Amino acid sequence: MAWVKAKCIKHFLPLALLTAITLALVWPDPGTEIGSWKVGSFKVVQTFNVCTIFFVSGMSLKTQEIKEALRAYPAMIYGFVAILGLTPLVGFLPLEIPFQPKEFRVGLAIFCCVPTTLTSGVTLATQAKANTVLALMLTVGTNLLGIVTVPFMMGLVLNGADVSLDALDLLFKLGLTIFLPLAVGKVFRDSVAAVPPFMMANKVLMGFVNNGSLAFVVFQVASRSADSITSVPADRIFPVIAAGVCLHGIYFAFNGVVTEGLQRAGLISWKERKAVWLLTSQKTLPVSMTILTYLSEEDVGNHGLIAVPMIVGHLSQLFIDAYIAGKWAEMDEKANKSASQSAPKPVDDVQMKKSELFDNPNFDTDTLNGDDADFDANAAKFDTNAAAISAAFNTNAAKYEANPVPASNAEVV
Repeated sequence: MAWVKAKCIKHFLPLALLTAITLALVWPDPGTEIGSWKVGSFKVVQTFNVCTIFFVSGMSLKTQEIKEALRAYPAMIYGFVAILGLTPLVGFLPLEIPFQPKEFRVGLAIFCCVPTTLTSGVTLATQAKANTVLALMLTVGTNLLGIVTVPFMMGLVLNGADVSLDALDLLFKLGLTIFLPLAVGKVFRDSVAAVPPFMMANKVLMGFVNNGSLAFVVFQVASRSADSITSVPADRIFPVIAAGVCLHGIYFAFNGVVTEGLQRAGLISWKERKAVWLLTSQKTLPVSMTILTYLSEEDVGNHGLIAVPMIVGHLSQLFIDAYIAGKWAEMDEKANKSASQSAPKPVDDVQMKKSELFDNPNFDTDTLNGDDADFDANAAKFDTNAAAISAAFNTNAAKYEANPVPASNAEVV
């Protein structure tokens, strides 16, 4: 029972996502009703879920960890460039694949444009024994800067995909629902003394809150589009799953080559490389779903169908990278164990002869191997030996001064 509980906690996010999708397709009415509640252009419950995710993330940010991560600036620079500038360009590829319906193409393209994962990336970096502080900094930094870059990258990628996108409006909404809750959470952590110990003591609970909020967003989106999703034949779903896996494979291979070059050049360490490699190869589902909720279905297509490749892409990278992170941890553990076994062992029970110290009849070797029960007797012997050593040293020094060793006959010992 304990084993099952541990596995459920460890894999809560994929289990929650699969449950949300299944429930939405089987019983879509509750999710459809909840998702219809609006205030202006904002869906009330979805907006609350998104704000909760980033508020909790803000309360988890440690100022000291951010400062430490800034020291690994070569890894930071490449991470930012790859996550926000290079990997989004891969979004042009799915638009050329003749998926039907077209929403599958749009979904994969949007997924390519978003920053790195919010929670799973840092978790996997920890599992892989990578530089978790660097992973956290890449997560926070790219998701904050992505509020500005993502709308315009999406506009560039989707320009030829018969999709209408208001980048400035999307920028405003992302700032309101991502940056603002994140900033409030960070200020709350720094100004209320009880927050840091609470977050430390309730890491698992806060993880449930974040991942549960994300799953509830997926539930609402999938419920509204249940009819459209179930109407798509299975033979059209499988290519999308394959495309999601291949997409992650492209990211992982490319970033693996670049980070290996950086490591060989001595710019980053292996721990830093693992963190950058993982984070630059992943994309965030929460931001993808947040963006999707702010796009009009008249402009981009059915939200439920667009969400399918996003969820598939997220799950594929989650399972693949979890396996890789575990293997990296095993490799490091074996390497450390091998290094400790090959290291020279300390010499125990060293036995020294009288002649190896000084050829002096007053030197009592019993002190080295004697019985420690009588402390006073041993102390007296020690004083005697110390005096003998001092006398021998003075005698040898006097001999050396009288007969110095010629430089030509000196030996280095």
